Amino acid sequence: LFNNKKKKERKDTIKYGRKWMPRMVVYQQKHKEVLKRIEDKSRLKPGDPGMFKHYQAAVKRVIAKLDDDELEKVKETVEEWSNNCPPLEIQAQVARKKGLAYIEHF
Repeated sequence: LFNNKKKKERKDTIKYGRKWMPRMVVYQQKHKEVLKRIEDKSRLKPGDPGMFKHYQAAVKRVIAKLDDDELEKVKETVEEWSNNCPPLEIQAQVARKKGLAYIEHF
């Protein structure tokens, strides 16, 4: 009885755009500093499974260390990357990371 209604149009399961957050921008711009802080505090190398539980605290410390001018620049970068697109290096990282899933989707 309930299968005679109009079918909904399916949405893509993959989002092709991204809404950037300040934390993500800081991590992309200060990637080496964040990894160095994680390594100093936990003695874990990048890529180790236990590294990820220290990730948020390390990014939080890097953000806390930024002054007001740098935070303002980060917010401007968030707006720019969310509305337009990120730099080519970051686009290449995303393509390497998620490109196969995009290809398989089609």
